[in-house]
Amino acid sequence: MNIRRKKRTTPQIPIVALVDILVIVLLFIVATTTFREQRTQMKINLPTSKTLGANAPSKEKRTTLAITPERKILLDGTEVTADKLAEALTALRERDPKAKLELQADKETPLGLLVRVWDSLKSAGIPINDVPARIQRGMVAPAASAATVAP
Repeated sequence: MNIRRKKRTTPQIPIVALVDILVIVLLFIVATTTFREQRTQMKINLPTSKTLGANAPSKEKRTTLAITPERKILLDGTEVTADKLAEALTALRERDPKAKLELQADKETPLGLLVRVWDSLKSAGIPINDVPARIQRGMVAPAASAATVAP
């Protein structure tokens, strides 16, 4: 009869093998991760329509506010700088309080210039939603005599 008890082997986890696996996982994560700097983005949802376009008939007389491909701003056929646009719009509104505007711009017009025009409209007290915009490629600047759209 054997009175001695058998010694149990203590369970051991091979740490060296686990370190190797963790290093491989870390290398995989670093190799597949792309590091980018965070950029602030603004989503712009620009509506388009196939039925409404430049050929849609206009029922009311509108004064043209045009931005040419050369980035010149024309109000009723007269060139105005972006800094003086709010004053010119206010003067137009004082002459004719019921005057309606129409914005015509080239597709290549920078968004920053459009925002400056919209800011000038707001400064003059004209709601942006009341000014329809016709943005088309290769827009030709309106002449002084054809500054308004015929009814």
